[in-house]
Amino acid sequence: MGQSQDSNSTPRVLYDETGDNGYILGNKYIPEELLAEFLCHVDNTTLLNCQLVCQRWKNLILNYVWRKKAEMTLTRPHTLDTDMPWKAYYLIAKKKPFERNLIKNHSGEYGVQKHWKILTDGGDHWIVENPPKGVPPLPKNEPVFEKKEHCFVTSYYNCFKIQTIDLEAEGLTSYVLDVLQPTIVVSEWYSCRWDCPAHYECTVELIGSDNKMMDTFQFHDDIEGDKQNQWLHVSHEFKDYGPGLKKISFYHGGMDKSFWAGHYGSKMAGACVIVKIPKNDEHRCDDDDDDDTDTNTDTDSDTNKTSNTE
Repeated sequence: MGQSQDSNSTPRVLYDETGDNGYILGNKYIPEELLAEFLCHVDNTTLLNCQLVCQRWKNLILNYVWRKKAEMTLTRPHTLDTDMPWKAYYLIAKKKPFERNLIKNHSGEYGVQKHWKILTDGGDHWIVENPPKGVPPLPKNEPVFEKKEHCFVTSYYNCFKIQTIDLEAEGLTSYVLDVLQPTIVVSEWYSCRWDCPAHYECTVELIGSDNKMMDTFQFHDDIEGDKQNQWLHVSHEFKDYGPGLKKISFYHGGMDKSFWAGHYGSKMAGACVIVKIPKNDEHRCDDDDDDDTDTNTDTDSDTNKTSNTE
């Protein structure tokens, strides 16, 4: 974009051949940098309409503003890849897919079936308890619970259900997943009553465009003895899963091990699938790649720890 300077050395944007470049306010010239700053604070729907004002507004918004708006939605300073398509920036700004739980109804606040598909409903069926019975309260320092006390509870025969996350619908385009390869963290809290041992299972699958499994994490635990009457936590990180990721399925369930009528089986709450903010330039293979980014190790990818909440 050409610029001229007046006697006061103030930069001004030149008119294009049509006599209208979209940078005029009254009889003043608005510097491109200032206009971009204004547009970064416009809501997403209005900004889409602003792209229709003129070619230069469109170019400015597509080539700069959407990226800055996307970066503004992140929870920490970050410079996104400048080669990303503008639609990827738009979806990040609109959906805010990073650092939030993509599992809906993670602890049963909205009932057993809301956002979940029941696969097996044995014994006296799935229920939701509020607060959990026969166990300590849920960990109060965990943000996922928002100080609420809901949990799913299984019965004396197998109870399993599944939730599938469409990543593109959550704002994660193919470019973001294929090129940036953000780390995906999955986790859940589980427990059983003090008076009845139980079994718990959790399986998370990464599913590609051909509906084939790209990667999986499987976990099961027989909650007996010292493990009873406390909340346990399982967590796993998916990294370097390759291109083509489209969906994530989260499958969990269990049963009690004494076959008691009622709801003495495993309890679960706070199911989480979180896509981490990709690190700056972590997807690039630059010659000056140093060791200070070597934090993507798998040494702590799987954890099973206890939490005393009594």
